[in-house]
Amino acid sequence: MTSAQTYHLNSQDGTQLSVRDWRPDGPPQHQLLLVHGLGEHLGRYEGLGEALAGRGVRCLGVDLRGHGMSRGRRGHIRRWQDYVLDIAAAAEQLEAPYNLFAHSMGGLVALDFLQQHADSVRKIILSGPLVGEAVKNPEWKKKMGLILSKVLPWVPVANGIPMEDLCTDSAQVSLFENDSLRVKTITPRWYSEMLDAVERMWEYLPNYTTQMDLHVAGEERIIDRQALDRFFEQWPAEKKRWIWEGGRHEILQEPFREGVIAAIFEGLGA
Repeated sequence: MTSAQTYHLNSQDGTQLSVRDWRPDGPPQHQLLLVHGLGEHLGRYEGLGEALAGRGVRCLGVDLRGHGMSRGRRGHIRRWQDYVLDIAAAAEQLEAPYNLFAHSMGGLVALDFLQQHADSVRKIILSGPLVGEAVKNPEWKKKMGLILSKVLPWVPVANGIPMEDLCTDSAQVSLFENDSLRVKTITPRWYSEMLDAVERMWEYLPNYTTQMDLHVAGEERIIDRQALDRFFEQWPAEKKRWIWEGGRHEILQEPFREGVIAAIFEGLGA
């Protein structure tokens, strides 16, 4: 038997966050903090949370500000550090050291969090982390975005992610496409803050000391595959990589999702 509950807590600046807590029946063997990707919410991780709780893992996730059931302007961030503080608020519900699982944009946030809280994290498990964009924006567009980040930071624009690049399962793509909680836009400030976070991660990369598992889709079209390879090769601590052939960016929505969940659990160790 497992149980799950949703409740609210506040980030450091008072922003109300929605938290989902999946618990096993009995003392947990492991604790895992879950961070979703851009435009997502914790409802898309119900299968992962239930499956891990059934294996004795307490799994706690947070809807980052501007996402899901949390407060905040949709798809907008004032500063990237606010996301980091959202994770920190959720992490206070767990006993350190805990494991950290993060997908896509959440992976980039988790890597920033890890720079500041390495002593609290036993292992980081990443699924297609945002370490580089597969579709390169021209320099003029980047410069325009940086200008708008200063003068009109909150103007929403389409995130430009093709839905068919998310997953090979058309039914899952359709569910997300019609999901009322899906955030379809980003803002110039979000984009400039994201670019800064990517640069900061690459600069800090030689200093990471945490064990890392990296899960990569064989048909990844959203994150730069060469950047993912370089990221794994340069990770200085203990590491392992899974390549999920035939899958696209959201491997936990693919038909082989049970295998991914089993691999995530395996990575937690005894």
